[in-house]
Parts: sequence; C-alpha cells; structure tokens
Amino acid sequence: MTVQLDSNVEKMHSWIDAHTDELVAALQGVLRIPSVEADPAGPEAPYGKHVRAALDYTLSLCEQMGFRVRDCDGYAGDAEFGSGDEYVGVLGHLDVVPEGDGWKDPPYSAVIHDGFIYARGSSDDKGPTYAALWAAKALMESDVQLKRRVRLIFGCNEESGFGCVHHYFEVRKEERPAVGFTPDAGFPLYYAEKGICNLLLEKAISAGDADLKVVSAKGGLRPNMVPDSAEAVLQGNETGIANALVELNKYWDKNITWKLEGSSIHIKALGKSAHGSTPREGDNAVERLFRCLRSLELPLDHEWLSQSFYSLETTGTVLGIAHTDDVAGPLTSNLGILDYDGNRVQLTFNVRYPVTWVIDDVKTALSTYLETSGWSLADVHNQASLYVPLDTEPARTLLRVYQEETGDTTTKPATTGGGTYARATPHMVAYGAGFPGGSDGPAHQVDERIAIDTLVRSAKIFAHALYELAK
Repeated sequence: MTVQLDSNVEKMHSWIDAHTDELVAALQGVLRIPSVEADPAGPEAPYGKHVRAALDYTLSLCEQMGFRVRDCDGYAGDAEFGSGDEYVGVLGHLDVVPEGDGWKDPPYSAVIHDGFIYARGSSDDKGPTYAALWAAKALMESDVQLKRRVRLIFGCNEESGFGCVHHYFEVRKEERPAVGFTPDAGFPLYYAEKGICNLLLEKAISAGDADLKVVSAKGGLRPNMVPDSAEAVLQGNETGIANALVELNKYWDKNITWKLEGSSIHIKALGKSAHGSTPREGDNAVERLFRCLRSLELPLDHEWLSQSFYSLETTGTVLGIAHTDDVAGPLTSNLGILDYDGNRVQLTFNVRYPVTWVIDDVKTALSTYLETSGWSLADVHNQASLYVPLDTEPARTLLRVYQEETGDTTTKPATTGGGTYARATPHMVAYGAGFPGGSDGPAHQVDERIAIDTLVRSAKIFAHALYELAK
C-alpha cells in the first residue's frame, strides 16, 4: 500500500531526521540513570532517588524543548503543548526492572554497537517514551492548528504496581485524555491485554529435628520476571550432610553449584530471566533449585518442596486456575519470587488471565487448591484486563496511521499478556515501539537494546498519530 502523506506529516518527518542525534544523546543520558524503584528518598521521591533523578532529567529536558511541564509529587510528571478542551495523551514510564547479571557491557552504560543502544530500559520503556517526546516536539514545530492539546505523562513505577498513574488520576484527580496510547509494546497495536495479578501464597513450616533440613531459600527479584538465580541453605548433622554431599557430587545439573561451610551447605541455581508474561521464554532458577532439593531425599515435613516444584508449571493447571478465551488466549503463571526463612515459605505467582475473566474468577478457581494443599492466599495485587475493539477510537486511527506509514497491511493487531499503561485509563491502547520481526529488547532480560532506526521510525509514526488524533 502506497499512500501520499500529508505535507504536515512530511514536515514532521524531516524535523525528526534533522534531530536524530539529539534524540540519541538525550536518551543515552536518561538510560545512564539506574531508575530501579527503591525505598522513598523524601516526600517528592516516593520511588527512590534514582527514579526521582530520571524524572528530573526528563522534565528539565521537556522544559528546554518548550513544553509546559509539571512535577506531580514525584509519582509522575507531564509535559504539554497546545490548547483545547481535550488532550491526546501519551503515557510512558521512566522506571526499569532490576538489571540482573551477565551483561556484556555495563547495564547503564548506554553504549552503541552496530546501530543499537544497549541499556536496561532502552526498549522498555525509556527509548519508546523519548521517541514519543521527539514526535510531540516535531508536531509542535510543524505549527499546525490542532483542536486538542498533546500531553506526555511520565510514570515512575509502571514495573511494580502502577501506583504512579493511580496517584495521577485518582489522588490528584488529573484530567483524563480523550484518546491516547502508550509506546510500550509493539506495532501495529495491542488492543487487548490480559488481566494481571500477583498471588502471594504462604505456608507455615516446621522442619523438626531431621538429619538434614532447608533453613532458608530465596529466588527472584520481581514477580513479573522469571528468576535467573535462586539459592538455599541446608543444615544438618554429620549423617545428613554426608548423604547430601554424595548426592550433590553426582548431581547432573551444571547450573547448580554448592559449597560446604561448617555444618551448612549453600546451594545456588542459575537460570535465564524473561518477562513474566512469557515465562516459557525463560529458565526459572527456582525450578532448578527445587528439583535439586527434591533429589536430596529431605524429610517428609518438606513436602512443600514438591508442591512448590509442581506448581511452577506455566499454565496454572496445578493451581487449578488454567483457563483460556478466544480474545487473548490462555492463562500463564510465573513463579517470580521465593522466600523461605525456615518457618514460613512464600511464593509469589505473576498470573496473566484471559480478558473474559475478572479477579474473582481467578480466586474462585484457586480456592480448591488452597483447601486441599494447606497453602493460604496472603495477598493479591490485581490489574483488570483491557479490551478495545478495533472499530473504535483510538485503535481505528492508530492502525490506519501505521499502515500508511509502513505499507504493512498484513501484520494484524495483537493481544498480549503484558501489562501497559493502556489499562490505566479509557480510550487507550499500546502502540509501538517494536516492529514486526524486529530485534529490539528483549524486555526484562540481559543485554536489552533498541535500534536507533527503531527510534526514528517509531517517532515518525507517533508524530503522524498525534497529528491525526489532535487535529
């Protein structure tokens, strides 16, 4: 499909081409800030000093670019231009997941190799957010008359709870966009997102006076990441330790290491991280750890190891919550965090459930497993699903813009198990910045990257989209 683009769109494209170097340099600056959520660093830094620094950097940049900017109590910030009773919103986020181990280059170095910028947050979501910022600036510079304002909203804890947009819309009661998108997925667009819940299961443990027992075990950094490491400490008498060493010395898994320290054995398992929405793409280190521990013939009061091991399958079948629908497909389950202190074990499952379900359906399905297994549901954190029909706005306009810009009418809009800001407010979908067949990302994994070409192409699509939605 070949389409003659509006002269205003062509003008915006030219502006972006002329300012690509500035985009790359600005993005490298924010990528060098390790904006992983941490403990509050004051009343205006609810997510820690580094997230605060990323927000300050971005708002200062936006002010220099000519936007009207606001700091929304450190939870979020926004940058706006234009006039009108309504606005088109772009929601991006500046926080990142923990970097993990095994990077070829330092994870916050923002180095460029072969046209890619490597850094935690490069593709999720600082790179796409800055592409949208450059798109808005290109539209501002085009000087066309618009009926709606354009506002970019920068959230600060998308990766760990959406508290930022809750504060923005529910606490501060900020005006909601008429239409908009979040640049935190892929093209053409994602019109449905599974519901997301974190289920914290716990169980009291009494190890007794066995020859060998697990006294502690930990694994995982965030529920929405497949754990890439896990470890356990075992203690016992001379017989228990000796028997365990025999088994460990012949254990087959080379991703398991151990060391003896007095009457304790320290075991560590390594895996591969992946996004919690696609647990099969990772290698769950907690699963490797449990498999190893089960091979040591621990006493019967460690039956929780078997229960935990089998519950690690990714369909939710063992937990009794497996389900599917015709919109977004089957439920997925990722055991993201293990925490055992010798008295109580906690398992946090990151579950992505079909859009035709609500959280009460998940809890009802889980109840049978809880009743028969002795586990209890200690906490639930939920984000409801999203479904925007393709014949409604903004999906209709955004899909048309993508097709006009790329000529790609073959790739169909998709659904996802991922969770984006699109579900934070009505009339919004996830749009970009990944292209079909692209090699950006992978999100939440080591050596995350984004192509400079992706930044430029997506900025042009975003500019065109903002123009269409605002005019």
